[in-house]
Amino acid sequence: MAVLDWLVLPTIVFAQFAGTSLWFAPNAVVSEVGFGREQVSALTSCVQAGFIFGTLTLTYFAVADRFSPPALFAVFTLIGAVFNAACLVAKSNFAAWVVLRTVVGFTLAGVYPVGMKIAAQEYPEGLGARLGVLVGALTLGTAFPWLVRGVGDSSGLPYEGTIVAVSILASLGAALMALVMIPRQGGPGAACLGKVLACCSNGGAHKESERRGDSTRKMSSDDQKTGSARCPDSEAPPAIPQSDEDDEKDNEAATIEAEVKEQPPMGTRALREILADSRFRAAAIGYFGHMWELYAFWAFVPILIERHAERHGGAAIIRDDNVALTTFATIAIGSVSCAIAGLWSLRAGGRGGILPGSAVAAETALLVSFACCLLAPAYQSMNPAGFLVYLLVWGWAVVADSAQFSSLCAAYACPNLVGTALTLTTCVGFSVTIVSIQMVGALLERGWDPGHALALLAVGPFVGLGWSYKEWPLHAVVCPAAKDDSHDDMPQ
Repeated sequence: MAVLDWLVLPTIVFAQFAGTSLWFAPNAVVSEVGFGREQVSALTSCVQAGFIFGTLTLTYFAVADRFSPPALFAVFTLIGAVFNAACLVAKSNFAAWVVLRTVVGFTLAGVYPVGMKIAAQEYPEGLGARLGVLVGALTLGTAFPWLVRGVGDSSGLPYEGTIVAVSILASLGAALMALVMIPRQGGPGAACLGKVLACCSNGGAHKESERRGDSTRKMSSDDQKTGSARCPDSEAPPAIPQSDEDDEKDNEAATIEAEVKEQPPMGTRALREILADSRFRAAAIGYFGHMWELYAFWAFVPILIERHAERHGGAAIIRDDNVALTTFATIAIGSVSCAIAGLWSLRAGGRGGILPGSAVAAETALLVSFACCLLAPAYQSMNPAGFLVYLLVWGWAVVADSAQFSSLCAAYACPNLVGTALTLTTCVGFSVTIVSIQMVGALLERGWDPGHALALLAVGPFVGLGWSYKEWPLHAVVCPAAKDDSHDDMPQ
């Protein structure tokens, strides 16, 4: 449907923003519900654990490559919105929140990686730029509950309003994805239904054709036995041409056979094919290092802001009553950096495509966020203006590499397993986030200063940068002679 082409990217971006707003909804309201910092770590990890289980399930059965991605996205987002709203019924029952947030995490497995799959299908060229916008939407969605909370604090809106607003937004995203993208890419079972209808409508013709073919073959056999003996000089009877119905039947059988042969592999065979390329492995490990830092930073940066505001007596820039809005700004600025990093990736590889542009953008962002981690213990010595700038730089860099590593994973994955490969890397990446979130949370419970606890997140960028740098040496952009000539066919 060419008329809908201009709607594709806005639809994917808004739906991703709306769906991922479910991710951090409880983090913005836990203090009003009556939960402490320990519960914040537990609820955040429950969402991550549910997401991991969901991605494992989708990966093993190659769901993203076997069913309509827009339909999966819409269904999973709508279910997540329902379970998020159910937290209102649970009130302060922590056990119920654990179950509900775990289910929400499972549904998010059909939102974030499936959204990347949809973008990869629609935009095979310049994928890094599109995924930058897509991850920017995820980042803005993650920050959205903090915006609602900040507005609610100033207007007297109860915490229930934040939960309801997030669920409504997610439902709108699911509806838009269903209305625009399912007609464009086809709903689940549409091709199968078409074949069934074709068989039903042409079944009588097929049977009649077969009956005529049998009669013709029988007559030809009789002619060979009798007619040819009576008329030795006569020519053999001409071949009866195959009917259009028979041609259609043969083509349909061939199509079904081809589709069966082209089904993507499952299980351990799929994993072996995905991990075969060293470039994919480098991109994946870079992504895992990035994930070690990202969600722990998002989860605990409000505590860092609170501690700084307490130390500096509620300075005008960051006061106790606008911690939520400062948190929103710190996270939301990443949506801008993702889009800019995506655009930069189109030109960042140097003249002649010395390196993949996505690799240059990802490694640069990872290097900056690594430096921010190392500076975290010094946050209390920063004045309010300097601290705000520091937060915005860290929020800018911490997520700018996400889409670029995902783009590299998509580019170097097995072609018929792109969706499964993206789901797999996302699954492992979020497994890493549970470890880092629990680590920082445990250190804070033991009385560590948040700056010192967050400094340990530097381990992730260090490992990710070191591994990806071996495959794509960043200095080669400045010194082309240092580039390894073996890196060819690199996407921008």
